[in-house]
Amino acid sequence: MAKNETSDAVVSDWWLPDNSASKTPGTYTILETGDAKAVLHRPLGDQHPLGFRPSMHPLVHGNAFGKSVTLIDARTGRSRTKMNGQAEIELRPRMAIEGLLLSEDELEVTEARVQIQNQDDWLSPRSFHVERDPQGWPKNVSIHRFAEHVALAGNALISIGDFSVIQGGLSNFSISSKSGFHLYFEKPIPIDKLFSVHLRGLQVLMTLVTGSRCGIESLRFTNDQWNIGGVVPESPRWVDVRVRAPELNSAKINPAKMLFPASSLRWEEQAPRVMSLSNDWVYAVEQWALLLDGRFVWPVARFATAASAVEALDRILNPDEQYEPDHALIERVAKALKEASIPSKDRAKVKGALKRPRETSLEQRIRRLTLHAPEAMRQIIDEPQWNSRVARLRHVVSHGLRSSEEFSQDVRSVQCGAEILLHLLECVFLSHLGFDAEQIADIKRGHPNTSWRKSVVQECFHLFPEVPGQAAATKEGPSGSEGDGPPLAPA
Repeated sequence: MAKNETSDAVVSDWWLPDNSASKTPGTYTILETGDAKAVLHRPLGDQHPLGFRPSMHPLVHGNAFGKSVTLIDARTGRSRTKMNGQAEIELRPRMAIEGLLLSEDELEVTEARVQIQNQDDWLSPRSFHVERDPQGWPKNVSIHRFAEHVALAGNALISIGDFSVIQGGLSNFSISSKSGFHLYFEKPIPIDKLFSVHLRGLQVLMTLVTGSRCGIESLRFTNDQWNIGGVVPESPRWVDVRVRAPELNSAKINPAKMLFPASSLRWEEQAPRVMSLSNDWVYAVEQWALLLDGRFVWPVARFATAASAVEALDRILNPDEQYEPDHALIERVAKALKEASIPSKDRAKVKGALKRPRETSLEQRIRRLTLHAPEAMRQIIDEPQWNSRVARLRHVVSHGLRSSEEFSQDVRSVQCGAEILLHLLECVFLSHLGFDAEQIADIKRGHPNTSWRKSVVQECFHLFPEVPGQAAATKEGPSGSEGDGPPLAPA
């Protein structure tokens, strides 16, 4: 049964759910990163301070600032114990739920309200208009609600709605325009599923749209079946949730640099696709998200990661067929090689190769993904055999061939390669959101990154390694020189 314990104490107390009689004093802090930290002055339960051992607690209950708090997966961090028994033991929970003491079988929700970082930069909610007099003083404020978009995605009804905040009294008044996602579930779902499916999907959407890692800015949820103090309240009891989020740049993101404008959003159609691909594309998305981290600046590593993301995405979209080796053919080949007096070591290599499936090359994968938006790709690169030369560059990078030593002096080729593959990833993502090839071309045509990437390709493509057997491309770039150059940076 859920409980709501309140007190006037500022100092927090903490205890294990099965040992509420043994309370441990401590403190509770909300960190700048959005998550919470508790510091205990002695170990939880009946453990002696001098015999304390770090551990992870699935649930810890507490009372902080007069509010009930449930810590989930609280792992022991730094700790210090003095000879007099006093201690400072950090607890770092995966999440902190403020408002109720919940048991393990109550960690389910029926409704959630969440705001994802940077979403207002994309959606640009406007909930009010101010009319001013000739001196500039407000004389009239009209308030209108942000238009709601509703979609059914699996077992969830997900809406994008108005989360604006209005505060004021007789002497002051403020309006803050905000948007948010509201999730409804017909039946309670585990909190872990809420995070791993629905909240992950929303974070993936905003990360790929804004080009910046986006976490949870604020989260509240409830369960209309929670029994609180022996009673199911008429109105659901909402709780606040503290989880860690990435640190963001204070500057707002230019709407023109979003992957696609919010005006093109078709939420009813696209919400189910977002939830599906965020889980189906896990490996590719996480590599892509790494490329969006401003701290990941190493050019060779960025290109290798972009190539891995492209390769992983094609494997997901085009799974390899189950390979069944033709054993009769293998034996006939082995017999023919033996009769031709081929050494046994070489015969073993041939047999081994015939038993393994033929691996699809990166060049083939790039060509296949390009079919999702060929015109959008031609907007930045229309060079003959560019697929094979990008694949050849990855071969040089991944195997550390002699020519890779040039990257210590000039990294423009790998920087250019990373931008080409990022463009490809974006096009395939837009395709799977439901945009057709023509719409993707229109979206990309108006995006500032497209013209910049085109200029990068024009400047640097001559630096890509040639592919043996193909016609040699010109060795001179637009400037007529193949010399070293500075690292590239977006305009």
